[in-house]
Order: sequence, then structure tokens, then C-alpha cells
Amino acid sequence: MIENPGNNNSPKTAVLLVNMGAPVSEQGMKVFLRRLFRDKAIVQAPEPVRRLLAATVSRMRYKSSWRKYLTIGGSPLLNSMNKTAAELQKLLSSNYQVRCAFSYSEPFIENEITELTLDGFEDFVIISMYPQSGFTTTGSIAAVLKRIQETNNGLRIRFVEDYHDNPFFVQLWTNLIIRKIAETGYRHPILLFSAHAIPQSGIKRGDSYPLRIQKSAQLIADSLNLPYRVGYQSKLGPVKWTEPSTSEVLKKLSANNASEIIIVPLSFVNENLETCYDLDIKLIPYAINILKIGKICRIHIPESDNTLVRMYRSFIEPY
Repeated sequence: MIENPGNNNSPKTAVLLVNMGAPVSEQGMKVFLRRLFRDKAIVQAPEPVRRLLAATVSRMRYKSSWRKYLTIGGSPLLNSMNKTAAELQKLLSSNYQVRCAFSYSEPFIENEITELTLDGFEDFVIISMYPQSGFTTTGSIAAVLKRIQETNNGLRIRFVEDYHDNPFFVQLWTNLIIRKIAETGYRHPILLFSAHAIPQSGIKRGDSYPLRIQKSAQLIADSLNLPYRVGYQSKLGPVKWTEPSTSEVLKKLSANNASEIIIVPLSFVNENLETCYDLDIKLIPYAINILKIGKICRIHIPESDNTLVRMYRSFIEPY
């Protein structure tokens, strides 16, 4: 955690909700991919290699990646985060201003902090939209914040980088699962927690992300007294990723005649390409049509949830 305590009674504190990004155009997708693959937290390679890789991947993949966004009607991430920011703003005193910012698409984290600094803000609370911290997600954001502080010594930045076992977070998913069970009428469901995969190289370097995923899943499942499995989704490229994959877990559940499965996108607090495309368009039809799983559904994340917003408020302005 990056933190300079500073004066907690500062009259002007900026709150940034931060995430990977939500491209809104084909060219924006190109920028997104270029920044993503040039990020040292994502690609462990010298700068010249990352620069070449970023240029190549962004040029070759931006059109196909953008078509995926068009398939789901554009990314829901930006609208969801803006709505959450608006709801959070209502719960805070007038001393705070809440905005959204991204690592790889506009508005960029560094640009938002620069703009807010020019407006007189010196105290910042940065809240990650990644519930389980990891080298490639919150690690990347922390690196950006460190660079900003090195050139702006007067800034006081507190980074909320993990809440995988926070009671509000557990309650959020518990509530959503209870509603889904009531909606579907499932009597003996198995929870399949699906989390974004990370390269295994990160785990070898000490990334505890998979342990945090497992802990989140256990806490939620235990609160409901339901059986569960954990899988990883949205792999990219030829490197080795965290296992087992969500699709492999589904194969095993099918082989064991599991009849009611609820997919829980555990590593997300906003709908995005990984939930709406990778799960809804690719994985669930595969489970139904190929694996012949009769009853399978997914928890859809609300655009803004009061439990989530209250948790974020507790990070900023404790009750």
C-alpha cells in the first residue's frame, strides 16, 4: 500500500475509482492494447522488447478485439463505474470529489491526478476495482502512483488495493447468489467461482492473488453452506496461466453429473468484456450445447450496488 498519512481533515480530497480500462472506439482499443502490453507489470521484459511487442499486438489485434466489444454492445464498465462513483459521491461529505480513471484507456490515472492537483487537491484516495490484489493489476496501479509521488512530493496518496475478505464484499456476493437461487429455483447448486487468470510466472515471483481468490470463494461459499469450485478464465497468449481453467472445471462437473451450476465472476465488481463475452457468449453456450449441462447460469453484477458503495465509503470516511 502506498500511503502518506498527511492531514485527514483536509478540506479537499479526491477519490479515484480505478480499473484496467474501457475503450469506446476502435482507435481507443489500439491505445488500450499498446499501453497494456507495454506495462512492465504485465510483460516482464526489457523496455525495447515491450515496446515492440505492444506495437505488434496492438496493430494485429485491435480490430478483432474491438469486434468483441461491439458484439456485447460496447463495454458496460464505464457506465457501471460512473454510476458507482455517483452513488458514492452522495454518501460522502462535500469535502470529497469522486471520479473514475483507468490504466489503459481514457481518462488515464496520471492525467486525472494531474488535473485534480491543478484544481488544488493534495489528498487522494485511490480505490482499486480489483477485489483481490495482484502483481498485474494493483501492482501496475501502485507503480503509476509511485511515479506520480516521486514528481509531486506534496501529494498524499492512500491506495486501497485489496478487499478480498472484507465483510461488505462477502455480503455483496452472498446477496446476489441468494437472489439468483430464488430466481432460478435451484435446490442443490454448486458455485463455480470464475476469476481472471494470471501468468504462472507471477506466482513464482510471489504473487498471492490465487490465495486471495481461494479465500474469497471460501468465505462466500461458507456463508451460504454451499459446495464450490474455483476456475480461471480469459487467458491470453502462449504462456502458462493459473489453473484449472473455468472450462476444465465445467468439464469435470459435467462428468460428475452436476445438474445445477451458478457461475460467480469473483474477481470483478463491474460487468466487462470478460463477463459479457468470455462467460455469456463463449463459456455458457459451450456448457449447455457441448457439455450438456442442463441448468447453468451466471451471477450478473449490478451497475451499482448499495453494499459495494457502502464498502467504498468505509474506506474513505469511516462510519
